[in-house]
Amino acid sequence: MVKILKKCAAVACYLFLMSLFFEFQIKKLFDVKQFLIWLLGTGLFLLPSLGEKTEKETWSQRLQRISQCGLWASFLESFLLCLAAMEQMKGTEELLSEIALCLRPVLYGVCIWTVFVEPERKYDRAESEKGGSFKEITVSESYALFEKMGLTKRECEIAILICQGMSNGEIAENLCISEATVKKHVSNIFEKLGCSKREQIRMKLFSQ
Repeated sequence: MVKILKKCAAVACYLFLMSLFFEFQIKKLFDVKQFLIWLLGTGLFLLPSLGEKTEKETWSQRLQRISQCGLWASFLESFLLCLAAMEQMKGTEELLSEIALCLRPVLYGVCIWTVFVEPERKYDRAESEKGGSFKEITVSESYALFEKMGLTKRECEIAILICQGMSNGEIAENLCISEATVKKHVSNIFEKLGCSKREQIRMKLFSQ
C-alpha cells in the first residue's frame, strides 16, 4: 500500500509540475462525467473475466488485469469523444484544444497503469552448475510448482516474491500485510520445503 501511495504522489507531482511549466490549469485535466464513463467502461471490460477461474491470481496480477481494462476503456472513450467533437464543431480554430481535452480519459488510464502495473518477472533456470542452455519460468508456472509442493495460496505468492529477491518488508508492502505475518509464512515455507535459507527456495523451484 505504501508503494502505491508513493507512485500516486509521484504521478500527481509530475502533473502539477507540467501544469506550471506549460502554464495551464490543472483542474482542466479532470472531468467528472468523463471519469464516470471511464469507470463504467473499465467495469464492463472486466465482466468477461469474472467467470474465469482466478484462484491462483496474485494481488499484483489482479491489479494489472484491472489496469489493462482501464487503459483500453480510456483509449476507446477518447476516440469516440474526438469523433463527436469533430462532428459538432463548425470550424477548426478550436479543434486542437478540443481534441486535447477529449484525451483526458487516456490520462486516467495511463496514470492507473503507472501506479498499479508491475512487469511480470521471469527467472533463469540453469540445467547445470557449469552453465549451458537456459530456460525461463514464469510467475504462473512458479505458482503451480509451489502449489504442487504443498504451499497454500498466500505461501505461493510469498515464495514467488522471495525468488524475485524481495525482503520481508518489501513483500509485506507488496501484499499489503504486516511484516510479522510475512515472517510467519516464510517460516512455514521453510518447513514445508525443507529449506533453511531463502536462496534454497529458488533452487527448490528450479529443481522441479
